Amino acid sequence: QPRGRLRVHAELDTRVLAVSVSPGFDNSAVQFALEHADSQIKALVLRLYGTGNLCSAKRDFIEVLERATARGVVVVATTQCQTGSVMLGHYAVGAALEEVGAISAADMTLEACICKLSYLFGRGDLSNEEISRLMPVSLRGEVTPAEDLPPPPFSERFGALNVETRRRR
Repeated sequence: QPRGRLRVHAELDTRVLAVSVSPGFDNSAVQFALEHADSQIKALVLRLYGTGNLCSAKRDFIEVLERATARGVVVVATTQCQTGSVMLGHYAVGAALEEVGAISAADMTLEACICKLSYLFGRGDLSNEEISRLMPVSLRGEVTPAEDLPPPPFSERFGALNVETRRRR
């Protein structure tokens, strides 16, 4: 349902780096891009596995992300999956990402996430904290509101399995 006249926003800040994470990836290129003295990257979009995971042995990469967020880089987690949503607290690595300041893109596509970040940074009147708070908010239907997302995968079966296991004890 349109809400008023079409407005074209031509002032975009495209200093957004997108990285697809794969098993055994070498994070040194990402580290260099983020920590180089001339780096002007404002946001890093990570395409992660499933609900927001990467290899649990990548503690050094988590530390790179922690330093980046401390310097003001907005780190956003997206999924490589065709359907589903990023839920950072669902597994240990996702929780570690959340602890260092990464935010979930929920079910936003990579392209929508990059466009949204470019638009929000391009406005010039928002702080990184405000941008982080606006990422899960649907501005034009690019993200499903959290209350409308389906439950995490296997949550019902896992819960039923836990109840059954407790009964047997």
